[in-house]
Amino acid sequence: MDKIKGFFDKKKLDKKFKKAGTGHTLTSSGSYVSNEGTSYRHAQPQRPSVAQSVESQLAGQAALLRIEKKSQHNQTQSSIVKAAKAQAQRELDDESKAKAAHQSSLSSKPSEKQFESAPVLECILLVCPFCSESFPRQEIDNHMLLCLREQMGDDPSVVSVTMFLSCNRNPDKLQAGKDIFIRVFNNIIANPAEEKFQKLKCSTNAYKDKIEPMLGHAELLGAAGFELNHIQSENSPGSTDSIWINANPDVERLTNLVAMLKDGQAMKPTLDRQAKLLHPKDILSFGPIYYPDDFYNLNKEEIAREHQMRRERVEKELQLRTKAMRERDAQQEVRKYNFTLIRIRFPNNTILQLVFRAFEKFGDILSYLTPILAYECIPYTLLDSTGQTFDEATFLSDLGLVPAAVLNFQWDEAVLNDVIAQNPKQEIKFLSDEYLDQIS
Repeated sequence: MDKIKGFFDKKKLDKKFKKAGTGHTLTSSGSYVSNEGTSYRHAQPQRPSVAQSVESQLAGQAALLRIEKKSQHNQTQSSIVKAAKAQAQRELDDESKAKAAHQSSLSSKPSEKQFESAPVLECILLVCPFCSESFPRQEIDNHMLLCLREQMGDDPSVVSVTMFLSCNRNPDKLQAGKDIFIRVFNNIIANPAEEKFQKLKCSTNAYKDKIEPMLGHAELLGAAGFELNHIQSENSPGSTDSIWINANPDVERLTNLVAMLKDGQAMKPTLDRQAKLLHPKDILSFGPIYYPDDFYNLNKEEIAREHQMRRERVEKELQLRTKAMRERDAQQEVRKYNFTLIRIRFPNNTILQLVFRAFEKFGDILSYLTPILAYECIPYTLLDSTGQTFDEATFLSDLGLVPAAVLNFQWDEAVLNDVIAQNPKQEIKFLSDEYLDQIS
């Protein structure tokens, strides 16, 4: 135990000796003796004078004041910088959002711009299915309505149902109106003596929303035996309510109307082909085609979209792209035409000009052309300027035959030579005489 205690006492003395620094001797009693002989136990710090203490306090206060001012200045500068950074970040975010929205509108599929037809077609004509006369597309609906009203005296049931089915083009509204009429008529057929089923109030929401807006609704109700009456209003004294009343219902007539509404088909106007036979001298007399000034005008959105499309086109040319990707891009057309002008050039340089819808198929051209040819038994083909043939089941718009195209007519040479061999003096014709009389 004494040995251990002595060891640690010695360690303590060594530690004190090291703290005393140079020029001191550590005695056995634990005190320090300097080399000059002055003995002291511990080094005491020297107390500063009063003057030095005041000066130190003033200097410290001044230093603290400078530090505080600098801190306040730094805080002010920091708040200004933070506010400026926040404002700049908000502006960058708004600019990024606006740019992203603009890029999205440009990079999305271009909105299709609808055109009736090429400018060379002055007017699109439709044939009325009831009188077979042609009228401009904008006037055909009014004409069909007037044409049917003139025939109302012949058979009110048939004409009224035809008017209702043919003059209302919206399929959803047409179906909703049909359902209401069928339900009203069936209620009377099932309960012919019930007075509540013989009335149809014009003030109900169903009548205002689904019956009144439909063309021909009054004629159809009249054909069913309803009459429009005005009675004293129960809710508003002094005013009247309109109501359709069928006092003496004819069950057989109502049954026929229900059957016609269910099975009847709309009669739609057909496109007038506006067939014209053009000779070379007639084509030269046409002169140049002038387009209206607004045909060349582009708004800001179209200019920006065109710039974006050109830049994307350049970027795509620098990329390796598959055939499917190229075909998909080719199908994205900015302009979409509803009608197209087809010219068929025969070997004698005469041209048959016809009008078709853009969504008709190439087979529709052949169906129109075959019956009017002089020789229906001879096969023929229609080729483009490069000699390419077309698929009969493909739409004209998909074949690129819009808004106008020229097709070259060509007989089957082997069959044609056989016909010529049988009658060498016979003049080769392309169109039948009957058809030439119709279009001349």
